[in-house]
Amino acid sequence: MKSCAKCLIPETAEATTFDDTGTCSVCNQIEFKEEKVDWADRGRQLDDLVAQFKDKGLYDCIVPFSGGKDSTYQLWYIVTQLKMKPLVVRFDHGFYRQTLEENNKRTFKILGVDVVQFTPSWHVVRELMLESLKRRGDF
Repeated sequence: MKSCAKCLIPETAEATTFDDTGTCSVCNQIEFKEEKVDWADRGRQLDDLVAQFKDKGLYDCIVPFSGGKDSTYQLWYIVTQLKMKPLVVRFDHGFYRQTLEENNKRTFKILGVDVVQFTPSWHVVRELMLESLKRRGDF
């Protein structure tokens, strides 16, 4: 079995590719982010973007929220670090676990954000799940 020349991740890892040197796409991405991205410039670009929208209306931005670690971190960062007032938007497909719902409510309360939740009909959810299954092999 093939594995990465740097980190030994196996070729069976989902969505991992290897370059000509035998290095995996994860290691290449880490190297790119560490060596080729000017993070200070990116920070300035973010500050400029935030300044365009902050305090210009009822909400400064819209944040899609699933309740996973990525969207939770993004929401926390926007509220606590960028000091913005977001409108949080959720799509309820009907499969959220009770613990996730409780965690989300606690997060929204602590951060003091407004939330809009869209719950489509079961027919729409079923069609989306089928399309996702066809395109990705998973819903």
